[in-house]
Amino acid sequence: MPFPTLDPIPLPAPVWLFKVLHIVTLSLHFVTIYLMVGGLTLAALWNFRSRNDADTPLYGASADLARRLPVVMTYLVNLGIPPLLFAQVLYGRALYTSSILIGVYWLAVIFILTAAYYLLYVAARRADQRRTFWWLSLLSLVGVTYIGRIYATNLTLMLRPEVWLELYRADPLGAQLPTGDPTTLPRFLFMMLTSFAVTGAALLVLAQFGQAETDVRALLHRWGSWLAGLGGLLAIGTGVWVHATQPAVVKAALADHAFYAWSLPGFLACAGLLALFGFLSLKVTGWIPAIGAAATGFLATVMAVIARDGIRDLTLLAKGFDVWQQPVAANWQVVVLFLVLFVAGLGAIGWMIHVLAKAKGVAHHA
Repeated sequence: MPFPTLDPIPLPAPVWLFKVLHIVTLSLHFVTIYLMVGGLTLAALWNFRSRNDADTPLYGASADLARRLPVVMTYLVNLGIPPLLFAQVLYGRALYTSSILIGVYWLAVIFILTAAYYLLYVAARRADQRRTFWWLSLLSLVGVTYIGRIYATNLTLMLRPEVWLELYRADPLGAQLPTGDPTTLPRFLFMMLTSFAVTGAALLVLAQFGQAETDVRALLHRWGSWLAGLGGLLAIGTGVWVHATQPAVVKAALADHAFYAWSLPGFLACAGLLALFGFLSLKVTGWIPAIGAAATGFLATVMAVIARDGIRDLTLLAKGFDVWQQPVAANWQVVVLFLVLFVAGLGAIGWMIHVLAKAKGVAHHA
């Protein structure tokens, strides 16, 4: 299938470097997505259940989440920009085309995200005032998940050049959101359901190292254990489903590839360990299950991103697009400067996450 003409401007760094940076930054971005989806779901649920009594641990836990979620959204947005830029550099001939075909929805992401972000701050303010806010969290969750639906559509549509011309003829203005790809729904549900596993691991960390009141930390630990355990199993099931819906040629290429062949088994192993640490924390308290769940949750995310990268590369390769066959004119002075700043930025992010995790929530008692 024909792709748009290759951009004559060469890449400023080797393809492998862009792919490493893409995998690292996308893994961090996915973690923030998981925390946002899971956090909003729990904040809405807990606040709804405790709406008639702001003195309960359940309300205190919901308020603690509501106050943290605006910061999580800050990370989500800022960590989402680099992997999108790296993807545009590597796959622009496919990604720009699919983005144009759903242009109205793609541009609408900005406005939906702004509204969801605003609702987070309103919910946090109402939490400080000891008022109900579950409906605000629910509305924000709807916006965030709909953005996920748009992204899932775009990032699967970029792999289907055989339908581009037909879609453009049907609606050249880009006011369409195609639903014909059998892999879109599994990919979307994988992201949404895996959110609960990673959120469970985060709750275990907050329960162990956070500064909330004792009864709130106990609630976070109990919910985190079950979410990490059951969510890990859900992640395994939906991950296998995503793989099963891929075309036979892609599954065969993945199995034979020297690098990508181990990504799915690696993900299943890490997700299984996450579930194990979650269930273990029901019986064993302390930092070991919390750190174990957090570490395996992050590694499972990295493995999922690598598997996703392999599916994209091998699907496009089967249709005539080889990401590795692009002209490169490396400017190493600029590359080294960028990498130094990149590592420093990751260090700053890590420090801010540490400060956020240790922040003491407002007491829920009068």
